Amino acid sequence: MTSNVRSPRDDEEELKAQIAIHRGQSKSLKDVLTDLLNEEPSEDFVDAVENNILLAQEREESIDLNKIIQSIKTLQSCWV
Repeated sequence: MTSNVRSPRDDEEELKAQIAIHRGQSKSLKDVLTDLLNEEPSEDFVDAVENNILLAQEREESIDLNKIIQSIKTLQSCWV
C-alpha cells in the first residue's frame, strides 16, 4: 500500500474519487492508519494526521503518510 496522499489533479479525478466513495470502495483515514500501524489509533492521532493532510492540501503538496506517522509518534513519545 502506498502512503502518499495528494489532492485530485483535476475535476475528472475528483469525480472518480467521489464515485468510488459512494460505491463503498474507500476506507476511512482511521482504517488506513490502522492498516499502517497494525493497531487502532486514537482519535487524537487520527486528527493530527488529518490536520497534516489538510495543511498539505492547502499548500498543494503531496505527503508521505509514513513520515507523518513517524513524526507524530516521535512527538507523542516526547510528551509521555
